[in-house]
Amino acid sequence: MPPLTMLKKWGWLFALLGVFAVAAWDWYGEPARPSGIAAMTAPITANDISQGRLNAVPPAPGGRWRIRQEFVAGHDGLSAIELILARNGEPDPEEDGRLTLTLFDEHGQAITEQALLTRHFHHNDTYTFAFPTQFNAAGRRYALELSGNQTNRLTVWGYDLDVYDNGQMTLMAATDEPAPDTAVQDLRFITRYQLTWRAAVMVLARQLWHDGAIILLALLFLLLPGALLQRLRPLPWRQWDRLAQMGTALALGTATWPLVWYAFSLVGGRVTGWLLWAWVLGGWLLVIVGGRRRLIRYFRSSSRRPTPSGHHLLLLLILLSGLGVRLLAVRDLAAPPWVDAGRHALITAVMVENGRTITDYTPFLPVVRFPYHFGFHTLSASLTLMSGWELPRLLLVFGQLLNALVPLTVYTAVWLMVRRRGAALLAAFLVAVPFFFPAYYATWGRFTQLTAMLVMPVLLAFTWLLVRGGRRWQRGWVVVALLAAGVFLIHFRVFIFYGPFVAVLWLVSGGRHGRWLVLAGIAGGLLVLPRVFYLNAITDPLKTLAHNLPNYNEFPLAYYRAGWDRFFIWLAVTLSLPVLLGSGILMPATLMKRDLKVFPFPTLTSAYGRWAMFPLVLIAWVGLLFLLLAGEYLGLPSTSLVNLNSMYIILFLPLAMCLGVLLDQGWRWWRRRHWLGVLLGYVAAGGCLTAVTLFGIQQQINILNPETILVRPADIPAYTWLQTNLPPEAIVVVNAWKWLGSTWAGADGGAWIVPLTGRASSTPPADYIYSHTLYQQVNAFNEAATAVTDWSAPDTADWLHQQGYTHIFVGARGGFLDPAALARNPNLQMLYAQDGVFIFAIGDE
Repeated sequence: MPPLTMLKKWGWLFALLGVFAVAAWDWYGEPARPSGIAAMTAPITANDISQGRLNAVPPAPGGRWRIRQEFVAGHDGLSAIELILARNGEPDPEEDGRLTLTLFDEHGQAITEQALLTRHFHHNDTYTFAFPTQFNAAGRRYALELSGNQTNRLTVWGYDLDVYDNGQMTLMAATDEPAPDTAVQDLRFITRYQLTWRAAVMVLARQLWHDGAIILLALLFLLLPGALLQRLRPLPWRQWDRLAQMGTALALGTATWPLVWYAFSLVGGRVTGWLLWAWVLGGWLLVIVGGRRRLIRYFRSSSRRPTPSGHHLLLLLILLSGLGVRLLAVRDLAAPPWVDAGRHALITAVMVENGRTITDYTPFLPVVRFPYHFGFHTLSASLTLMSGWELPRLLLVFGQLLNALVPLTVYTAVWLMVRRRGAALLAAFLVAVPFFFPAYYATWGRFTQLTAMLVMPVLLAFTWLLVRGGRRWQRGWVVVALLAAGVFLIHFRVFIFYGPFVAVLWLVSGGRHGRWLVLAGIAGGLLVLPRVFYLNAITDPLKTLAHNLPNYNEFPLAYYRAGWDRFFIWLAVTLSLPVLLGSGILMPATLMKRDLKVFPFPTLTSAYGRWAMFPLVLIAWVGLLFLLLAGEYLGLPSTSLVNLNSMYIILFLPLAMCLGVLLDQGWRWWRRRHWLGVLLGYVAAGGCLTAVTLFGIQQQINILNPETILVRPADIPAYTWLQTNLPPEAIVVVNAWKWLGSTWAGADGGAWIVPLTGRASSTPPADYIYSHTLYQQVNAFNEAATAVTDWSAPDTADWLHQQGYTHIFVGARGGFLDPAALARNPNLQMLYAQDGVFIFAIGDE
């Protein structure tokens, strides 16, 4: 058997050599890894208990007494405790003081001990007390003791209000002498746990058990309109790859539901849970009845049953892996992170309440216009109406499901455009596992842009086929119109980014099939025309385009440097060079249908049209986007409607599609070289795939930025208590911070009070800026509130009362409202105090 033929059959064995080599390198600690490259694997850690408040310092423990802080671990894998050290004066090189940290288990047995020499530490140094991982820690009580010698000058920060319910801080004397007095009731401490593989499997199983119904219902809901449209057979769906057909149905369904809601609302309809159930059940009944003949043939003839291909099994594995790591990433969250998530919760709550697409914020806010996009919220509102699930959990799980489904539509797009499953699988894998985006969308709660990017790949593919495909694809203008109109309603910025792609594709293709593009544009425009008229009536388009926030268009270097994404960018640039260098010769030759060869790629007659034009168009599209958005750097006009940041975070799509095609084509070329090079190629491919998979899994699970987590688990029961015990007319003061420009946003769990309880707050979700009166009121209050220096003063409470506020909510994360100071205010009454969450009444309730 020739060596090349043998390698094609048994090459996977040599790929395993690469797998084992990389695994061994990782096992030995990745020796010789450059410091500028992030580690391939590292322990996956997260915060368990976060008691971050501090305002007082207990006396430094000496020889006759010690400090003891008890706590109950919430997770298995307890591995570290973070403290902030305190001391008087600067360290003296001659001092011989020593602070000893000891961790005890529930039986009083010392687990570990560590001594700190005081001369090495300054005031306010952060110190992490690491110890052997406690694998069965969940629910067990531990105690951290701080002791010292007679010359110890180190202690730690604490808080003079009890904010941690499952343990207390005490000063314990070693003799009969009383311990010194202190106002501190809890130490400032943060415990961390390590997620083990066993714990990850258990957590994932629990998540699927609790949230599996949400996932199943969401899939049935999203796929339905696309499945129905495919029954109309405007295109040869049956000849397609089955998973590409499913991806198309997913994109069509996601884009069509907003259009259905919008049309139903325009004619005065009201969407209810029962109506949605009737639509979904009736729709799937039509799909099943329409396909009954195929089902009968499937069960009667075992010889004709299609067997799943290896490519399909690999794609399902990629999708399930992507979903698994995304669910693990949010395993400890009570609600989606960041400011955007609160906005989406509010819009969803308004649509659930009113049963139609949103035009104002009644009854939650006195805002009478809605210039934002509502496409995603038709989906979340539908699922809420159909299920009655709690909004924070539904948004959290649904958002991660949408994120995990993006690789499916990426696979669909690449398969439709180049008909190569290997390229499509590679593109899907990159998006699912090693890429930083779109997974990082979760840390912003950026559901609208995520949903638009779920539709975008299929929209690009059908636009490509409409321009470059044969006669049978001319009917695809209907699909392009539906998808483009849906993207317009889901996220306007993504729709704007789509426009240059159409222009580049049409120009590069020599102006082919322009009439079908025009027809699709007219049809899509008619679908959203009422919305365009509405937006034009409530906004000043020219003023919106001219508006420009300072420093809003800076290039996001932090995202470029995150993870390994920059290496993927460099790889794409390197592999694209032959196409770019040869494009000046190949473009005219392709238009004239001549045969040419360019190293290292094969004959480019039909091949150039099938694949080489594909990365060329993507590169030109990205280049044009950079040029259009870099006006500020080129001395040209710029706008805050779109910016480099919002554009950069969608580049994962052209990057994955380009790399998928180029790597697939490069591998095809390489497999025809000398057998020794092919053998080494298999080894390198196995090693590279192993490396990016291991790195990607770790990155995906650790993807969240802790600073963006506003709502903590302790806030959830406080919302229920607030809704039950506060009157509907209550107005609640909450923590806030200046988020973007002059817009204020909630700084802790108070950000979600309006959508979850219906009570007014001093800082509602950022949509308040759509009302000039509310905008001035919120901003003026927060400017004054952040200037308050003493929340314990009675006149501060009187000022709040005069402003019309009735209650104060302090979330577990906290902000400028100091619960210890509020508790000392004689004109405030503490109504609720649990796990660091506090609710006060202003005056006598």
